[in-house]
Amino acid sequence: MRPIICKPNYISTIWAGNRLTKIRGLEIKDGKRIGIAREICAYKNIENIIAQGEYAGKNLRYLIDEHHEELMGDDPATQLVRVAYIDAVDNLSIQVHPDAHYAETVENDFEKSESWYILDCDDGAYITAGTTITDKAKLRLAVENGTLEQYVRRIPVKKGDFAMIPAGMLHACGKHMLALEIGSYGGITYRIYDYGRKRLLDIEKGFAVLDPSLQCQLRSFPIDNLPESGFKKQTAIEHPSFCVDVVDIVDYYDVEKGNTYTILTAVEGDATVVADGEKYPLRYTYSMIIPAIIKHFKVYGKCRILQSYKKL
Repeated sequence: MRPIICKPNYISTIWAGNRLTKIRGLEIKDGKRIGIAREICAYKNIENIIAQGEYAGKNLRYLIDEHHEELMGDDPATQLVRVAYIDAVDNLSIQVHPDAHYAETVENDFEKSESWYILDCDDGAYITAGTTITDKAKLRLAVENGTLEQYVRRIPVKKGDFAMIPAGMLHACGKHMLALEIGSYGGITYRIYDYGRKRLLDIEKGFAVLDPSLQCQLRSFPIDNLPESGFKKQTAIEHPSFCVDVVDIVDYYDVEKGNTYTILTAVEGDATVVADGEKYPLRYTYSMIIPAIIKHFKVYGKCRILQSYKKL
């Protein structure tokens, strides 16, 4: 099994921007802008299709089911770490995701925790993450009265910032930014507040899983803080379901890994991945799965990549 590149699944949204559209030279059809681009996803009914190579045209579910040892190695899971873009010109709805217990017992699903890496944003950009009070009854009343925004925590962000959003935290990705979302397996979202846009809300379940005591962890990785040579690797996110390293490369990055998969995403510049003597281009904003069966690879280029994986 060789490195895997998937076809992105593009989704039009009411809050969509045009940063990713411009970067990738995508065509806008019927005036519908792309707000979400699912890059790596094996979730039911929205699995990515493999773009090239020996499994071109198959989806990730096929690989997991039929070639589990080659792809997943020692990881017994039937899902992959999720990778997707959020391209927003307007605020996303304020929402919350269930933890493992609630997701499994109520929804027959997985926990949904996530992280956001900011590729680009306007000055003054922010994310919504957490609340300024812990009184759920007061927060519930604020939702009903349309005044929830006075109790949400707005956190300024800039390019290179990385935010961790655990299940149970009230949150919303902010407007005027392009963010990469890397997260756990789940697909359940409870929309609590939507700025009067009259879309369906799920307040009962949302407040059942809401934990207003949670605080957002935000780390900054300035893009201009490059090493003089070689590479610099920094751990950004550590969660039971997914971990992410920020790797700044000047020459090349040499990786010896265990018997599990890893996902590479180029978030600054282009890269070239070399595995088993073959070269694979990894262009800016695109992702690549290095399957478990490949134990050694190198990444060349002057670039920043995010390396996403599950720690066993």
